[in-house]
Amino acid sequence: WTNSSEQLLLWRKYFQENQSLLLQVISNIKKISEVKNFALSNIPIYFISVPCSKDKEINAWFSWTPKETFIVVEIPFGIKPPKDSFPLSVLAHEFFHLMLRKNKKLFLKIDEIANKNKKILLSKSDGMPCRMFLEELIISSFVPEGYLSEKFFHTKPSHRIVKPKSLLDWRKFVALSLRDVSKDYVDNTQVIGDGYIKNLVKIIKTVK
Repeated sequence: WTNSSEQLLLWRKYFQENQSLLLQVISNIKKISEVKNFALSNIPIYFISVPCSKDKEINAWFSWTPKETFIVVEIPFGIKPPKDSFPLSVLAHEFFHLMLRKNKKLFLKIDEIANKNKKILLSKSDGMPCRMFLEELIISSFVPEGYLSEKFFHTKPSHRIVKPKSLLDWRKFVALSLRDVSKDYVDNTQVIGDGYIKNLVKIIKTVK
């Protein structure tokens, strides 16, 4: 218990010390998702030590209901905060999911396009619901695999994957394919909409 507590305190300190950088990314996400009223301070973040995990990186997931919203960060036991900003990009990714839900028009648009392309999305998603698969790829095309991470966290673009299979493969594939487009959206404050999402679906369809 003592070791877990000490580990979690180190991670809490890491995120607190890098809060200003995270806020810069969140500010950009607000703009491209056209969300104005979103306060990070209203979203609880729970840090959990995972003793049996073999992962070398943290994982995170969100919960969103009309009555309660929060983010959980799962930290493999013994893993210390790194010197790089990758964990910030993981957290930004989860906040992106929550912000999409604040823009009902965009949220419904993703649902509409996912349903229209249900067959092709399900054939690539390895069992994940087509709507969630599409949402994952939209967000990942910006962070953590996409241009937002490159701009603020100084990550390098992923190597090209010819035939993506896993969700991570697809995230990297789409992020690299849309790199110039997502850069334009971020740098010129364009709002994600019908055109961006349909462009992403076209990219998915290129993989046979």
